Amino acid sequence: MHFWIIDTFTSSALDGNPAGVCLLEKDLAPAVLQKIAREFNVHETAFVTPLPNQHFQIQIFTPTSNDSICGHSLLATAHVLWNELTLLDANSDAVYFDLPIGIFMVTRNGSKITVHVPAKLAEPAAAPDRLINALGTPPIAVSKCEHIYVVEMFNPRHVLKLEPDIAKLEKIPCTGVVVTAEGGGNESYDFMSRFFAPAQGVKEDPTTLWNHCFLGPYWAHRLGKDSLVAYQTSGRSGTLMIECQSGQVRISGECVSSVKGTVCNLSNWSQRNQFESLRG
Repeated sequence: MHFWIIDTFTSSALDGNPAGVCLLEKDLAPAVLQKIAREFNVHETAFVTPLPNQHFQIQIFTPTSNDSICGHSLLATAHVLWNELTLLDANSDAVYFDLPIGIFMVTRNGSKITVHVPAKLAEPAAAPDRLINALGTPPIAVSKCEHIYVVEMFNPRHVLKLEPDIAKLEKIPCTGVVVTAEGGGNESYDFMSRFFAPAQGVKEDPTTLWNHCFLGPYWAHRLGKDSLVAYQTSGRSGTLMIECQSGQVRISGECVSSVKGTVCNLSNWSQRNQFESLRG
């Protein structure tokens, strides 16, 4: 089975958010896919099965669990299909990914790959005292989108220098915390962010596509513009281009292939799984 490690939302290898992509040549049990994802040990690995009419079934696994959706994995998979394989028509600029939660269209324009997703809204929310204590810096405003807190800081320096108490963040009942600020000044981006999700096993995520489903509309409203450049910083940073229109968000970025290879010795896994199922 062929695989790639793709660095997303970057034009430089070993930066951005890495994702594994595997082209499934035969059906493998979820337990096997989980073991492969654990072997790669990147945040997410996408397992791809071709379907008719430019559709592909995507199964996504973290090193520890099956995930229903992962935005940067879609970007990475599209990059592989267009740049590493010949499974798409040469003139095709759109592909469709079938996931458990729906079908997502991904398009390309030159080196940029765009994931089309529904917009989400972050609503003003009361900040728990322990959230502010964990961050250690007073915010301008606090909002919430589903189970994620959105904390706006005064300027990018506050975001960059932030050293949250991860142990305290982990105890807050939420999926994660986004800390964000307007770019301003001579910055080449409109806004920046960081994302902490220790309760989900992610101390800090490099570049998070799905957060920009609500960060895009949030800053589009604040700045009065529909086209935005976003920068998510961490040990590995990424740049995202965002277009907000009619309840939709188009999130674009570049990708780089950093590793490619073959997963070996899978021929005996179906028989092995049969024995394991008999043992209960």
